[in-house]
Amino acid sequence: MLTAQDRAIVKSTVPLLESGGEALITHFYRMMLAEHPEVRSMFNQANQASGDQPRALATGVLMYARHIDQLDQLGDLVARIINKHVALQILPEHYPIVGSCLLRAIEEVLGSDIATAQVLAAWGAAYNQLADILIGAEAAIYDEKAAAPGGWRGGREFKLVSRVEESSEITSFYFRPVDQQAILDCAPGQYIGLKLIIDGEEVRRNYSLSALARVGRYRISVKREAGGVVSNFL
Repeated sequence: MLTAQDRAIVKSTVPLLESGGEALITHFYRMMLAEHPEVRSMFNQANQASGDQPRALATGVLMYARHIDQLDQLGDLVARIINKHVALQILPEHYPIVGSCLLRAIEEVLGSDIATAQVLAAWGAAYNQLADILIGAEAAIYDEKAAAPGGWRGGREFKLVSRVEESSEITSFYFRPVDQQAILDCAPGQYIGLKLIIDGEEVRRNYSLSALARVGRYRISVKREAGGVVSNFL
């Protein structure tokens, strides 16, 4: 339960996040991905190397701290997080890993003089509040998608049935389910998650659909990125 004191403490750390949030989150990612290889496939290593992913999460953490007592103002941000999590099949058991590594990163980067027991407790409560919101919303979407016509829960095997080069950089890929059963009726712009095995390692990515889900297949259009593991593999 997040108390008024917890919210006040979290908001008091906003200046620190403004100046050092990216360093904190970079340390968090380095620690978590080294100690928990089971979640490594869910993160884009090219975006890690470029700093895009740490910057994005640092911004999200900062926005959460700023609006800890006005969560309604974070509706769009939370909705984007939820949709990406669902596409990646993030599950409740993943949240404690993130939470414990985040608190350790706060303590190690800020130091014990700033990251006191009270500060860590407040941030722990704040993280648990956010985790509960996300877990509940994601569970509802998983249930909804599983119950919908053509829906399913968890992973489903698809095969590549067509590959079209749209330009020198962009290629479209058409996927059809191996079981040849119906698929969810999705619209362009909605996310779909892919799980691939590249050089013996599992990799997951979100891609937005680039066409209506017609004749039982999905289309994604991928731009080849320099250093991109999946875009170059595809």
